[in-house]
Amino acid sequence: MPCVGAERVLAGQVHVKTIGAVRILWGLLFASIAIPTALLAVAAWHSRAQAFSDAQKTTDRMADTLRAQIENIFETYELITDRVADQVADLSTDEIRSSDKLHKRLSGMIGSYSQVGSIWIMDLDGAPINSSLHFPTDQTPVPAADYLAAFKAGERGAHVSSPSRGRTTGRTIIRFASPLLDAAGALRGAIVITAYPDYFRERFAKAAPELNYSAGIIRQDGAFLVRDAAVSSSVDSQRASSMFAKAIAAAPAGHFLGVSAVDNIQRMVSYRKLENYPVYVMFGLGTSSVLARWWEQMTLFGAFALAAMLGLGSTTSLALARTRRAQRAAQRLMEETQRRKQTEAKLITAQRMEALGQLTGGIAHDFNNLLTVVMGNLDMLRRAKEDRRPRLIDNGMHAVEQGRRLTQQLLAFGRRQNLRPETLDVNALIVGMSDMITQSLRGDIKLELDLAEKIWPVEIDPVQFQTALINLAVNARDAMPRGGKLVIRTANTNLGDGPGVAVSAADTGAGMPPEVLERAFEPFFTTKEIGRGTGLGLSQVVGFIDQSGGTVDIASEVDRGTKVTLLLPRAAGDIALQRERDVTPDYEKRQARILLVEDNAQVRELAMSILAEDGHDVVEASQADQALAILQSDPKIDFVFSDLVMPGTMDGLDLARAVRRRRPDMPIVLASGYSDAAAKVLAEGFVLVSKPYRPEVLTLTIRKALAERVVETESNVIPIAGRSADPRS
Repeated sequence: MPCVGAERVLAGQVHVKTIGAVRILWGLLFASIAIPTALLAVAAWHSRAQAFSDAQKTTDRMADTLRAQIENIFETYELITDRVADQVADLSTDEIRSSDKLHKRLSGMIGSYSQVGSIWIMDLDGAPINSSLHFPTDQTPVPAADYLAAFKAGERGAHVSSPSRGRTTGRTIIRFASPLLDAAGALRGAIVITAYPDYFRERFAKAAPELNYSAGIIRQDGAFLVRDAAVSSSVDSQRASSMFAKAIAAAPAGHFLGVSAVDNIQRMVSYRKLENYPVYVMFGLGTSSVLARWWEQMTLFGAFALAAMLGLGSTTSLALARTRRAQRAAQRLMEETQRRKQTEAKLITAQRMEALGQLTGGIAHDFNNLLTVVMGNLDMLRRAKEDRRPRLIDNGMHAVEQGRRLTQQLLAFGRRQNLRPETLDVNALIVGMSDMITQSLRGDIKLELDLAEKIWPVEIDPVQFQTALINLAVNARDAMPRGGKLVIRTANTNLGDGPGVAVSAADTGAGMPPEVLERAFEPFFTTKEIGRGTGLGLSQVVGFIDQSGGTVDIASEVDRGTKVTLLLPRAAGDIALQRERDVTPDYEKRQARILLVEDNAQVRELAMSILAEDGHDVVEASQADQALAILQSDPKIDFVFSDLVMPGTMDGLDLARAVRRRRPDMPIVLASGYSDAAAKVLAEGFVLVSKPYRPEVLTLTIRKALAERVVETESNVIPIAGRSADPRS
């Protein structure tokens, strides 16, 4: 008995599990039917709406196309009537009636225009007096000439008549008429162009060859001029439905859904009014044809839905198993990708730290050498005799100049140097420094210049450009230890966003493997022996060219040589004007009371000495707030010379703005070696001196600003602060 009880319990558990599985299967079966059915219903609703939306877009597009075509045809008719009016302007009615020459001219016009059936000139009674068809013309008046009635009533625009039977040809025609006026503007008749509706039907068929369409040209009163549809055209006065009349009363262009008054077919209709004529173009698509295409699409959707119903139940378990496997694989892949990203991030950080270490070590090494020279010469200067002091001073100044050049190299690499661009001819610059380039090479290296004729001007700093070429020459020299050839070429080129100039330096040296070429522009990266190079050469070139608005391209092959190309945009300025600006004027020495603002005590002391030596009365301040207080209390100050980058809530540019608001006539000169700040200064029209500045540069800038202030004051012109940072300009 205990065994039987245990079996029952086990059977009950199996039954419960079976019921649960059956319920799940029924649920899946219901879902396999309900879900595709619901999706099919949603798709059917969306597809039907999309079909009607697409059909409406088609009718709008075709109406726009036909309006443009018909308007062009009507404008051609108007041009022809104008030409005819010009030809008969000086002819009397009898002369027109008897002119065979005029008849031939009208016939010649017909041959040039396929859209024209014939041309007629009518008198006030509606009788033809000349035409393109035959001469002399049958002068029997045309009955029911509605256009003459309109012209006699005062209408002077073009008139389009309802379709009628042509008296000469027997074909259905429409008439396009313009009034014929004498020199005084009085009505003397009409010029009539006949056209065949079949011509317009052919245009409709070409515009919509695969559509079950209805198209037509309708007058504003609702009368059809041309109609192309399933029902044959008739000369009887067919009229558009009331829906058309309501639509054109509301707007000159639009669309509506309505039943045709001619064939009782429901259509989606778009209409457009011709710009200069009381005529509309209509294009429509039958809703039955739109729904027929929709039913074809829904039949295809239904087949897919049925296949989905049949296959969904059998594939659910397989899809679930595959999904679980794919999910596990995706999880492993995601974990592996995350580990790879972490490894790459660590590698990038290590590379950056290595580059920063190289940069810091290189700077420290070079500056330690310079400081050793400066400190040694200054220490020896204190103990040296009088005759040795000039030599020691020169050594110290030379070391300082090397430090300035190194700073300029670092700024060039960081795109932060202050450039003094000029509009110049690179060919002339290269020829002028060819001896310098030759001296940078060895005797076993030949220099060749291949300079293009009529090279375009570029706007660059000539000194930095010369430095860049020397760097390229030195790199080429070190790459050719056994001699070779360096070719410098220039050429006009297209930079993609505009014209430019290409300056290339190609050597026949050892070249670089790909792994070295990838790092060629990195700072302090060099493959040369220790002491043979700093690794800043190409970095400085790239920084300078990038700051000048250009780019650098490099190509190299092992044992084939290296080619570095500098791509510079073409300058908009003129070289002759630049040469005129390069002439440095001799400014008169004037005394001023100058407010000197500089937070560095040593730089402030040096600037005070330079200004005092030039004869100025100097008042010093270490911060912008202190300078403003001095300006408030000392009205005799007539010049401000300030550092740009200072601690505190205000920098030099903020100070200059405050001074300009209070004293618009006061000259202001700022000093900085940081190009981003310099760009803001020059953009707001202030004068800028680049650090480190030489005494003669500072004094010349101060004299120039004072001289311009005197000239502007004498001419009663409010001075505009803001000249070039270069005192030569």
